[in-house]
Amino acid sequence: MPLILPKEGVFEYEEKRSKFLGYCAPVSTDEAARTVIAEIRAAHPKANHNVFAYEITAGNVVRMSDDGEPHGTAGMPVLTVFQKTGVINYVCVVTRYFGGTLLGAGGLVRAYTRAAKGAMENAAPEELVISKEYGVVCGYSNFDKVKYDFEKLGVEILGVEYTDVCTLTVRVTEVIEPSFMEVMCLPYLTLNPTAHR
Repeated sequence: MPLILPKEGVFEYEEKRSKFLGYCAPVSTDEAARTVIAEIRAAHPKANHNVFAYEITAGNVVRMSDDGEPHGTAGMPVLTVFQKTGVINYVCVVTRYFGGTLLGAGGLVRAYTRAAKGAMENAAPEELVISKEYGVVCGYSNFDKVKYDFEKLGVEILGVEYTDVCTLTVRVTEVIEPSFMEVMCLPYLTLNPTAHR
């Protein structure tokens, strides 16, 4: 099950007087990710490096940059932190203020990994819940039973329209959809195809 970031995450880390500031945020477009990167760069004009990585599922976009650090020592470690955890639709920027001591390739990988991981953990990733909305039609005599069955099953009732019948708009998660479809086989229930999303 993929994970998403419900909020921004920040983390500060120091290694041999070099300061690493990790920042990550949820994004859903390439443009949004580029905007975040530009904002971080503008907020840290004196930083030596603004390394980034992001992944957007729409369009299968994966981008990263070492931003002047030795090839493979910065952008790839940041990207790897998120890919190993299974987080999608994010951007992560790690800003580095050089402290005067070279860290070497291994030291850079560890430092960028730690800053990215700290920022990601502070954003508290959570499971992406995939759901669909349905319109369900029933008669007034069965409404209370349908409502009770749906609530027991975990179907979220978003709204009810009362005309000559009751039309419920419901949200069904991927996990309970098979059970929901079994309930929909009952003779007094029908799906309203126009409300299906």
